[in-house]
Amino acid sequence: MNERYAANLPSVGLATFMKSPVCEDFAKIDADVAVLGIPYDCGTAFRPGTRFGPREIRSYSTRASAWGGGVPAGYWDINQKKRRMKGIRIIDCGDVDITYYDFEINRRKIRDSVSAILDRKALPVMIGGDHSVSVPVVEAFSRFEPLDIVHVDAHLDWIDNVAGIRYAAGSPLRRIRELPFVREMVHLGIRDVRSREGDYNDAIKSGSQIYTREDIRDRGVRKVLESMPRMENIYVTIDIDGLDPSIAPGTASPVVDGLLYHELRAFLQGVARKGRVVGFDVVEVNPYVDVHGQTCMLAVTAIIEFLGAIFPDGK
Repeated sequence: MNERYAANLPSVGLATFMKSPVCEDFAKIDADVAVLGIPYDCGTAFRPGTRFGPREIRSYSTRASAWGGGVPAGYWDINQKKRRMKGIRIIDCGDVDITYYDFEINRRKIRDSVSAILDRKALPVMIGGDHSVSVPVVEAFSRFEPLDIVHVDAHLDWIDNVAGIRYAAGSPLRRIRELPFVREMVHLGIRDVRSREGDYNDAIKSGSQIYTREDIRDRGVRKVLESMPRMENIYVTIDIDGLDPSIAPGTASPVVDGLLYHELRAFLQGVARKGRVVGFDVVEVNPYVDVHGQTCMLAVTAIIEFLGAIFPDGK
């Protein structure tokens, strides 16, 4: 029985992230990276379905199973001609047990789950879910004060409230900015024509650095990275609609003229060199409107390559 799934093909076995072992008892986490699904999309105002994002991302991640399995050999980066993540242990912690439509209960569950992962000294990687889940996720990182935030998105996500609702997919970065332990905040790829002037001005007044899609195209990724502030403990939140819908169609709120994948990869690699990445999330992947899994596969690749940048030399 020890040779079960020896071929390790994507089409066999359970669809955990990269076929990594499951550990739903957080007190027993013994790994370098812990993946946590957050299947919540009650903060979405347009196209629901991101609650199924964690499941489908895991399904497509099995293509990377040949070097998964808990103590992987890492992967060979054909661009840099080097092996990354060698010996890095990954586990799948399953999903937060979401309660129907009750944000406050879910907020506590999400925050406590991430805190438990951090207690075990693993790097938390969260897959959502709509962008509202990033608020309770970041609340769990108060131990890293001061915490710096890098935000990839088409939208600024700075709406204060809609009809009194303060915790939704359009407001997480404003809520995160209000946390007392958050210091620098950088927004990358912003471009939506529905952007609000007042929200933009409030974000600038708070000290945020905002780089629109046009800024990035005109200045280039390297110059933008150089102009970003000094950072230490970094949390990265990646809304998949920051990417162009031609390559990431499966999302709740697509916006034309987004980042291309090589630009996202360059930003993530650059951010990993600017400081210590203590956690990250990928949100707003909506399988119901995806095209042949294109967006799910992009999300998987982004997660793997970002981990490769965080752990470039393995252990």
